[in-house]
Amino acid sequence: MKYTDNGSLTVRTYTASGALPVKNSLIRITGVDENNRYVDFTLLTDEDGVTKIISLPTPPNVFSMAPGPSEIPYAVYDVEASADGYYTKRIRNVAIFPGTNSSQAINMIPISIGANGDEYPRGNLTATVYENEYL
Repeated sequence: MKYTDNGSLTVRTYTASGALPVKNSLIRITGVDENNRYVDFTLLTDEDGVTKIISLPTPPNVFSMAPGPSEIPYAVYDVEASADGYYTKRIRNVAIFPGTNSSQAINMIPISIGANGDEYPRGNLTATVYENEYL
């Protein structure tokens, strides 16, 4: 099925359980299926840790109106957030419905630096979260 409609997405990055925004987070949004695999957006969050609204291709709106649609009524995207001083976080299978503005909140994890300058935990930590377990 060809994606003929659009939905939108806004991403918000924060730390300290939402108390502090993470400004200048690098956000990457990528399509994950045959119909949106060429979609690849990169943008930064503002002072409040929020991106501008991004329009994304979705299936036709008619599929989300039927009680038992023959096709999945939404598009699926992966969202990755990275910022200086924080571990990279990936959110997989974010659903975007046609004609709807979705919001994805991402809780960033600060990198801990020990007294000797070592990062803890050692190495790179990338957290992956699956939004939609049914795909």
